[in-house]
Amino acid sequence: MSSRLCIFGSPFSSYYNKIKIALIELDLPFEEVPFMPGAGNWPESGSPSGKIPFLHTADGNIYESQAIVEYLEDIRPQTSASLFPANPIERAHCRELIQYIELYLDAAVRPVYPAAFWGKTLNQDELEEALKNLEKGLRTLERRANLQQWLCGERYTHADAAAWVHLSTIRRMLKILGQEEFLGRHLPALPGYLERLAERPSTRRVEADRHEAGRALKKQQSASQGN
Repeated sequence: MSSRLCIFGSPFSSYYNKIKIALIELDLPFEEVPFMPGAGNWPESGSPSGKIPFLHTADGNIYESQAIVEYLEDIRPQTSASLFPANPIERAHCRELIQYIELYLDAAVRPVYPAAFWGKTLNQDELEEALKNLEKGLRTLERRANLQQWLCGERYTHADAAAWVHLSTIRRMLKILGQEEFLGRHLPALPGYLERLAERPSTRRVEADRHEAGRALKKQQSASQGN
């Protein structure tokens, strides 16, 4: 195993891409190792929960995405600016926003991801419940976030990285399920904010890699069906 930082997981994972953006933004060299959740039993499963992503370091593995982000901040080069605000209360606010995004937005819609992305049957009751909870989560975010620039103010932070990976996934899910206007209808400033995030170099790289992985997967599936 390389002594360089190695991120295990899939470019289709929001949490994987959250870590990848942090690695890019903090200018930390890293390698990517394709790894699917539930790949064998512990320790072959990679993480104690069997989930992805996880990070391999020379000193051991780290398994939860936010713990990984905090570790990357601790080891970032002195030439790289922190993606946490300098002020203690503002740092706490940044971490708070990450939790809002992951607990009240991402978790709210996870039950309908199998229908949107993996071809499972859509349960209308689950969809209605997910949309109701998503609307509540958007109201919570609006009360605490600055959507006119970056979430925490004038500087891009880890909260913005979390916002992109989760909200862009939610946006794709909503489009697939015929709810394309949902985000803009309930939080009008959100589409413009996402456009700004999409222009960031780290975002462009992550999205390019995700699209390339999607093309490779389709090619593999076509070849498999042809056989």
